Amino acid sequence: MLTEIVLNTHEWNTVRDFIYQTTGLYFSDDKKSYIQKRLKIAMDNLGIADFWGYLKKLETDKNVFNRLLELITTNETYFFRDLAQLDMFSKDVLPELLNRKAAQKGDFRLKIWSAGCSTGEEPYTIAIILKERLEYFDDWDIEILGSDISERVLKFAQEAVYMPRSLKDVPEYIRLKYFEYNPSQKVYKLKDKIKRLVTFRYLNLYDEHKMRLMRNYDVIFCRNVLIYFDEESRRKVVEYFYDALNPGGYIFLGHSESILRITKAFEIVYFENNIAFRKPIA
Repeated sequence: MLTEIVLNTHEWNTVRDFIYQTTGLYFSDDKKSYIQKRLKIAMDNLGIADFWGYLKKLETDKNVFNRLLELITTNETYFFRDLAQLDMFSKDVLPELLNRKAAQKGDFRLKIWSAGCSTGEEPYTIAIILKERLEYFDDWDIEILGSDISERVLKFAQEAVYMPRSLKDVPEYIRLKYFEYNPSQKVYKLKDKIKRLVTFRYLNLYDEHKMRLMRNYDVIFCRNVLIYFDEESRRKVVEYFYDALNPGGYIFLGHSESILRITKAFEIVYFENNIAFRKPIA
């Protein structure tokens, strides 16, 4: 095993630029120590001591690259995260969106995309909200997609088994209604009536070809994901999101992320106690 990795300027720029060009994730110089430590873990796991030998594998082996991404990105999340924003989605955005679709076009299709879904808590939360809020749920053709760049977290999401900390903000009646507790393993399993509402897919948000195929979504959640991107790559990804939305579709970013600093293409929708961002209605 390596005692440590100390990258010279050329090595650091090479691996950082490769990650950026492949995924849009940008790591500034002050993250060099962080990346070095995770490179050590990745190289130790493969039994590789030579940096350039590892880089070659990184460039040619998707599994090697995916394992590094899992080490350098944070996947911690939980159900009903940022409750105030979800409350706005539930009580303000959803009624406006559904009423407009049904009234204007008799359109009873609803497509929602959780981009950077990690271990699935966000798209499953959305599914629970829809199940609770939609009085005529069965009348709607609902599609909820969760996408992520990590195949490991997607597998976890598909299994839908969670530790108690993931449910720390879940109301008790929701927990009893939609989860089964396994006391021997001390885990919660999501019930099939919610699990089957969500599909999962591997997707690199910086893959132009794949992103151009994403179309006709009514709502996109991409919360606490763009913090890993620099200004240029954030703008590029948000342009993909804009194209993926139907006219009148909404976008939700994380609490510390501002769509107004990225683009002026979205319009502001004022609700009683909140504002949301929407693709202009054609």
